[in-house]
Amino acid sequence: MEPRTNMTTDLSLSERRKRVIEAALIESHQDMFRFLKRKLRNDADAKDVLQEFYVKALTRFDDLKDEDRLRGWLSQILRSTIADHFRAKTRTDKALGTYAAEAVLLFDEDEIDFVICACLYKMLPTLNPAYADLIWRADLIGEDRTAIAHDLGLSENALRVKLHRARKAMRERLEQTCLTCIEHGYFQCACPGADDMRKRVQSAALPELPSKVAP
Repeated sequence: MEPRTNMTTDLSLSERRKRVIEAALIESHQDMFRFLKRKLRNDADAKDVLQEFYVKALTRFDDLKDEDRLRGWLSQILRSTIADHFRAKTRTDKALGTYAAEAVLLFDEDEIDFVICACLYKMLPTLNPAYADLIWRADLIGEDRTAIAHDLGLSENALRVKLHRARKAMRERLEQTCLTCIEHGYFQCACPGADDMRKRVQSAALPELPSKVAP
């Protein structure tokens, strides 16, 4: 009887862990949407920019260099996504030219950097603690890599390998974020908006999105 009780407890802990992860991904996704909506004052524009940002980030993730900081790299992608969005709108409607120029100016670089940092920070607890600590030190606060390697007792090459694995784990969390619903706050929501997000990401020739979160 005792082993069965332990198994039940393990399953319960696993389920609770999954719920914590899903909640963090949902909150991160919604924070990004609220930031864009507040700046753009338009739900449709905010959703378009957000979806395109995730598509670009995921499809270009292999371009992230060892020496780059994930925080700055994602911030640059968000900035370019916003600019591209309004350039496209200006080409289709000349009357939007002034609005587009003003809208881009609404986005301060420090604000973009902050919202990216905040969203990544909220996802750190969903990772293996060792990976979370490395992402925090190398990619969020920009600690010197040599100092990190020395502190962890690793060679610089071993640190690069470990950082690569940590970033791969974060990429998986970004993929799973695309399965959350910014409107209803659910994971794997069946609403049209969530379905559109999944289809848009999958149409970008990305691997099939995970159907569930692994604790």
